[in-house]
Amino acid sequence: MSQKTAFYVLSLIVIFFIGYYYAKINLEPSETNIDVTNTSLGEKKLKEELSEIIENKDELQTQLDDLDSQLIITRAELKTVQQQLILSSSKSKVFEDELSQIDDARKVVKLIQEELKTANNNLINMAKELQQVKNELQLVEDKLSSSEVELELAEFELQLAEEKLELNKDIKY
Repeated sequence: MSQKTAFYVLSLIVIFFIGYYYAKINLEPSETNIDVTNTSLGEKKLKEELSEIIENKDELQTQLDDLDSQLIITRAELKTVQQQLILSSSKSKVFEDELSQIDDARKVVKLIQEELKTANNNLINMAKELQQVKNELQLVEDKLSSSEVELELAEFELQLAEEKLELNKDIKY
């Protein structure tokens, strides 16, 4: 009995192998037909997709060229703006320096103004002193004038007295 079961198992295995290879041979042409139709449909789709990709690539290349030219123009404008910025910053620096010099000059002018005020006050004081001296000189001049008048009167009186003396001398002799 064990020989019978072994025979049956071996026959079954052989039958399975034969069925497998038979099915493989019979199914291969239909799979190839399916593959061929799938391949032709796939090729059409691939060709369509490829043509779309090529069109997209051309459009993208055109857009890229446009963007590249815009980038070149933008770079040129950026350089111009940078040069203007450098120029304006240097002008700004010059103006800041000038403002600093003006501030320094204002400080010097304030000092000079203070000195001028002091000198002006000194001049006013000197003018007052000169006026006082002038007034004193006027007083002295007036006193001198009155002294001259008194001196002339005294001289006149002296001359009168001398003449009286001489007359008295002449009368006594």
